[in-house]
Amino acid sequence: MTRNTTIGANTRELIVQLSRGNAEPAHALALSVQAELNAILSSDLDAASALRQQARQTMFAIDEVLALVDQSDLRGAWEAARDAAKEWRVIPEAQT
Repeated sequence: MTRNTTIGANTRELIVQLSRGNAEPAHALALSVQAELNAILSSDLDAASALRQQARQTMFAIDEVLALVDQSDLRGAWEAARDAAKEWRVIPEAQT
């Protein structure tokens, strides 16, 4: 499974876990997505590349998910996870 596929699958699962009120698995998934995004952001990809820019945008949403889960705001975290999934889906197919 590619990193991009993993991020996509984990953001979708994150939404499911949050909708079910499962804070611990959601937190673990968000940390996993964060690590994958950090790997992209610290790679040698051109800073202006679409993949890197989308990873940066997705990271903002994942950081928000983590903060909201820590505050026990699972509804807000769910909304932020949905934003992360939307951000990730717009990556051009040629880069996935």
